Amino acid sequence: MSQGSVNDELKRLWAVQLEILDIIDEICRKNSIHYSLYGGSLLGAVRHHGYIPWDDDLDICMSRENYERFIETWNKEDHPGYILQNKDNTPSFTQSFTKIRKDHTTFLQFDWEKGRYHTGIFVDIFPIDRIPTGSFERKKFFWDCMRYQLYTREFIPLKASAIVKVISGIYLKGTSANHKINYRKRFEDKLRNYNQHGKWNTVSIETLKMVRLVMPADLLDQYIRLEFENKEYECFAKWDECLTCQYGDYMQLPPENERVWIHPHLQIDFEHNYEESDHE
Repeated sequence: MSQGSVNDELKRLWAVQLEILDIIDEICRKNSIHYSLYGGSLLGAVRHHGYIPWDDDLDICMSRENYERFIETWNKEDHPGYILQNKDNTPSFTQSFTKIRKDHTTFLQFDWEKGRYHTGIFVDIFPIDRIPTGSFERKKFFWDCMRYQLYTREFIPLKASAIVKVISGIYLKGTSANHKINYRKRFEDKLRNYNQHGKWNTVSIETLKMVRLVMPADLLDQYIRLEFENKEYECFAKWDECLTCQYGDYMQLPPENERVWIHPHLQIDFEHNYEESDHE
């Protein structure tokens, strides 16, 4: 795609993200681990053959099985200069997915992140799970997701309804740190167990909004490689169904005023971690 209208900072950000993606892609190829570009990155591959010109992140996803295999494989190898970060190895981390970050870089999004964990430039890796078919089972699944997210993030959802905020506050205030860890593991195991049902539809559980976007059961079955920034990366063969589920008429460009960076950022540094940089 043409990058003529993209500012230099965004181009540099993309270059680091692609560097990380190349490492992920190499690991996956060597170990027969399937992944797909995901969200805006998959949309970019289809609509722009690269980044959406105003996109500021790079997302991929994997089936829960491949996701766990990838983490296990990464942890067995040395990847100098790069960091795998998730709730399991970084207790103060607040997301239910995994980031691969480049060391000696900074992409600081919020004040409260300072000093809590590494905030380098990243690629997000989301697990995809199976969701039950029956109405009652789906309600249980959604309830388990909500509690799993609560004990992962450990804060009350800002955009939740009043009743959800009250219930969330009660759960968090009445639960010790050790019990939060145990409860989170318990709900994660319950969600993981749904993946035994290979014919059930698929869903991403990173937010409650995404849990409602149910995708085809066979989404995880076949993969192809699509062009993205003059290279090729793995994507769902059924990318049309995935994008239609997430975006509707995905080939329609958004209004001009919505073509902005998605992630707020306080500081970007391409050569230093936040702790190493001059941020006075």
